[in-house]
Amino acid sequence: MSTGADCRFIERAPGRWWYRIQCWPYGETEEYDEHGPFRSEDEAAEHLHANYANPGGHSVTRYQDAGRR
Repeated sequence: MSTGADCRFIERAPGRWWYRIQCWPYGETEEYDEHGPFRSEDEAAEHLHANYANPGGHSVTRYQDAGRR
């Protein structure tokens, strides 16, 4: 069973990951808890699963090198 909390994984620099998870009450607040940095998306996900109930889904934003096209 999932909570429905909004959850976002963000790579802000190469190999530097954070995640943001919506605070309770889910869907009724714009407040988030933020954790990081982590060395990988997997490490961030492990921390999420060890410390929060399953949000049910998430989005991922990867770092984009401005010089790369």
